[in-house]
Amino acid sequence: MAPSYTNYMFRLSRGARGARRSVLTSLVCLPCAALLCLCCGGIAERGATAPQTAFPAYEGRATQLFDDTIEPAAVGYGGIAQQGLVPTHDALLRERTQTGDAVVRARVVTVTSGDEGQDSGWQIGLRTLETVAGKRAPEGDFSFFVASRGPAAGVLRMLDARLIGSTFVVFLRAFEPDATAAGEAGEAGRPTLHFHFARDDKDELGAVREASLLLEVR
Repeated sequence: MAPSYTNYMFRLSRGARGARRSVLTSLVCLPCAALLCLCCGGIAERGATAPQTAFPAYEGRATQLFDDTIEPAAVGYGGIAQQGLVPTHDALLRERTQTGDAVVRARVVTVTSGDEGQDSGWQIGLRTLETVAGKRAPEGDFSFFVASRGPAAGVLRMLDARLIGSTFVVFLRAFEPDATAAGEAGEAGRPTLHFHFARDDKDELGAVREASLLLEVR
């Protein structure tokens, strides 16, 4: 029996309503899907472009405070000129303490001659005995490279391996990577540590602790 016109229109109407529902469902789902993709994409993008730790440039005042120097008094060559100096009155000591990453008591465990990049010099390995000030002390053993023409070269040239076992108060701070050294070593992004070695005695340590307390109460 042939379908009546009424039944045909009913089926057509029902099909149209079903089509409209399908279209409406699609229209509702599309923005949701797009929003979900956008959110996921945003999270992925934020994860991929997470900000890296920023290190200060090694320039200006920083080169005076963290000057890669071993004080003569720290290795027993203070002389008369060094006598009578009171560490608590040393403005540079105070500023090094308050602007550095950390001040530690450290023992020299290795001194080796060698090359780094295009320069020859000495690698000094140290072991932290105590963190005196600061919140970013190196974990475990750490080292510095002293260039053959660097400020500490005279002390290394004179004492070399005899420095092993000596203890120092070490002021240190990390600075932005050296672009030349990073390119040669293939270690782009690795910060450069600069230092200042002072005498390890109770007066020096007392002055560092006092400077650190002054910073905390500001």
